[in-house]
Amino acid sequence: MDISSRLEFAATPKAVYLMMTDPAWLEDLISRSEATSHTVSVAGSTTRIEMALPAPKEVSRFAGNALKLVQTVEWADPAADDSRDGTLTVDSPGLPVDMHGQARMYPGGKGTIVDYSGALKVNIPLMGKKVEQMASPYIKDAIDSQQEAGDEWLASRA
Repeated sequence: MDISSRLEFAATPKAVYLMMTDPAWLEDLISRSEATSHTVSVAGSTTRIEMALPAPKEVSRFAGNALKLVQTVEWADPAADDSRDGTLTVDSPGLPVDMHGQARMYPGGKGTIVDYSGALKVNIPLMGKKVEQMASPYIKDAIDSQQEAGDEWLASRA
């Protein structure tokens, strides 16, 4: 199932990149979720978030009480206008679920636009599509939560 999201920030691409690769911002972002545990790591232009979330009841028979997610974003070097391309991966260890996609950060809108797009795959015979339909709103909401967190972060540093 295809998932896409567009975020617009009132800051330069360089400022948005610095925010999105700042462990403190990632910690703030996770604090807004229902994560029961998490770890954050940043290595150069790569961010990695591992977290456990309460499993929705529709998924709990496959995942148990906690849904484990690992999100990795790898940003390429900036272009002349500070735009960047990247990759987005979301995996759920122990479950036949993954999302692979692209991230793009570029000047536009209020200052910077960040586009995410990817394909969510659930490899469960006969039920995969139904589980994808149940899971996709949670993944989109998680991506979209970056807007409010980012707006507040950037405003507090203006």
